Amino acid sequence: MKFRLLTAAAVAVFSFSVVGSHAATTIDDPLKFVKAEYATVVGKKPEPEDIYTPRLSALFDLDTKEAGGEVGRMDFDFWMNGQDGTISAVTVSKISVENTKDRQIIVAKFKNEKTPNEIHFYFERTSKGWKLDDARSMVGDPWVLSLILKYGWDGKP
Repeated sequence: MKFRLLTAAAVAVFSFSVVGSHAATTIDDPLKFVKAEYATVVGKKPEPEDIYTPRLSALFDLDTKEAGGEVGRMDFDFWMNGQDGTISAVTVSKISVENTKDRQIIVAKFKNEKTPNEIHFYFERTSKGWKLDDARSMVGDPWVLSLILKYGWDGKP
């Protein structure tokens, strides 16, 4: 009886420490968040998955579901605009959205290897803080994240 009680207690403590070890990502300032991501995360480790609005999160889930265990329509890292590479020369700025303080556009300009990139990140203030609602590449092969997740690449098999 004591063994079962001790085992149950150990499992509970372990489960709590594993579940409790992942704190939710809080975005207080989208500009600072994107700057920090490019300084510490992009191309180095996976982006947090709890940063999306419910709309964008649902589109990621749809792509995963429809892929059936295979690579889905989203087959690259949209933060670096490629499957891999080395990010350099990063500048990040903010564009205000007319008539509201609850949405922001954050512009990241950088080079992946030697290729210039410009990605616009669309943030929205939700009941859970700032969340990423969409992203769009402005140079090279332009794309919109939500459209890729739902419809794939236009004109490409």
